[in-house]
Amino acid sequence: MKKFLIPAVCALMISAFGCNKFLDVVPDNVPTIDNAFTMRQEAMKYLFTCYSYMPLSSDPGSNPAIAAGDEYWVNRPYPISEEPVQIAMGFMSPGTVYMNDWNRYYRALRDCNIFLENIGKVVDLPDFERIRWVGK
Repeated sequence: MKKFLIPAVCALMISAFGCNKFLDVVPDNVPTIDNAFTMRQEAMKYLFTCYSYMPLSSDPGSNPAIAAGDEYWVNRPYPISEEPVQIAMGFMSPGTVYMNDWNRYYRALRDCNIFLENIGKVVDLPDFERIRWVGK
């Protein structure tokens, strides 16, 4: 028992007193929103991030309009995700939600709103391209 107690007490003391001065250190070169809108190339990367949230319209496993309807039936083992088939079979309920991507969609809305708020800060972006990216 003693041989397990001594290392445990030492580890507790090291963790309690050894890390206090290192916890508040922020690493250098951490990207921020301001860095994303300093140049045209960086703003374009952020724009592509907004488009990356778009669902794959031709993928039956991620598009409920294809595989979750009555028109499309497959036998087990399913060649796609099992979630759309569960919707088609009527197993979805308020407690069991399939193909729930709402968290991803809210993240996409947040990123797109950040893009729209900050696109005016890009110095080397021509006005015609800014208008095209914003969609006016």
